[in-house]
Amino acid sequence: MIHPILQRRSVIAVILLTLITGGIYGIYWIYVTTRDLNEFTGDYCIKPGWTLLFGLLTCGLYMFYWWYKINDLVMAAQKKAQRPFRSDNKLLFIVLRIFGLAVINMAIVQSDLNDIYYNFTPAKTPANQIEDDDEWSDY
Repeated sequence: MIHPILQRRSVIAVILLTLITGGIYGIYWIYVTTRDLNEFTGDYCIKPGWTLLFGLLTCGLYMFYWWYKINDLVMAAQKKAQRPFRSDNKLLFIVLRIFGLAVINMAIVQSDLNDIYYNFTPAKTPANQIEDDDEWSDY
């Protein structure tokens, strides 16, 4: 069962659309990925709108911080979905960002998210469980 908040995106499409649109799709991807991870994990440490604003105001310097923090959200999502941590990619994300290869970061994050999306089964809560407390219905 796929979580209603989560949406699968093709890793190849994310890369190609970002390159073809000159990074405009990358901006959209950052916004929706941040929003989806916030909703899924319940951790609102990064606001998608503020991320775009601060990225613009700091001429992209804020995005180093975003790549650092988005890794924490991905790892929290992996924990919630009971998926194994692939690795802590904070340093890798920063290094690739320094060399202008953030599109590779996007591919890594999207691949991790697709793994979560395909394999997430929500834990049963009392509201999801059917309890038969009525002894008279058995007769």
